[in-house]
Amino acid sequence: MSTEQEVLDTKQEKKYLDAIFWGGSLVWAGLVFGLDSFGYLPQIGEASSWSWVFLGMGVYGLLLNTIRLFVPSLSNATAWDWVWGIVFLGIGAAGFAAVSVPWWLFLILIGVVILGTALFRRDET
Repeated sequence: MSTEQEVLDTKQEKKYLDAIFWGGSLVWAGLVFGLDSFGYLPQIGEASSWSWVFLGMGVYGLLLNTIRLFVPSLSNATAWDWVWGIVFLGIGAAGFAAVSVPWWLFLILIGVVILGTALFRRDET
């Protein structure tokens, strides 16, 4: 059983980790748009600056989630943490490939993430 204090600690940790993600994502977006405004952003395929932003956010989010898997003192990433990382990565990668990713593929990936998170969840006791 979780005590009230453990629930509060988990919520505070989630807010902390969310702040790390969104703060880092905003710094990344600022760097990308800054490079683009000076003409230093590499042009690959049909990628726009938004493609770079979403690609970076996806990689960054999945990296943070992976770190949470291997650091026992941090709480597990939720299924939605994984889903958002995959969605951001997919949106960004689509700009580089000049292909639109079919929406049903996202449904399959989201379902796999939810199932994987449910089946391989660490014991929180």
